[in-house]
Amino acid sequence: MGLVLALAFVTLVADPAHAAGKLELIPNPPILVALIVGFIILIAPVNALIFRPLFRVLDEREAKIAGATNEASGLVERATELTDQYRGAIREAREEAEFARKQQLEAARSEHASITGDARSESEGEISRAREDIEEALSEARTTLEAESRDLAKVAAERILGRPMQ
Repeated sequence: MGLVLALAFVTLVADPAHAAGKLELIPNPPILVALIVGFIILIAPVNALIFRPLFRVLDEREAKIAGATNEASGLVERATELTDQYRGAIREAREEAEFARKQQLEAARSEHASITGDARSESEGEISRAREDIEEALSEARTTLEAESRDLAKVAAERILGRPMQ
């Protein structure tokens, strides 16, 4: 309302700057005083109606931006912490898996060596028993062959000589 009155006052009181072909460089003092008074009168309502709400909105906006920026910084820090924790957990899991793999590999090698040693011992025992069996069979075969060869020689000699041998 005050703004409308001020504008009406200025338009009624103001003279055109260029009247009858001449240019006035010095303003009319009563008009100048009226404009200054009107300006001073309008400062309070314009400040209350326009500038304070505008500055309040700008301050609120700046506060929201600052809050959002701080929150974003906090989230970035939290994300960095979580990423570091995740990487640490992955590193630990890999180390544990590598350790477990090495233990299993060592256990498998030990079991393989044990099984191989047992099999070797068993096979050497089998070979030893087989050699003993072969030597025993060979000894029996020699004994049998000796006895049969004597008998065969006796039979052959009896046939050649044509008489029985004692």
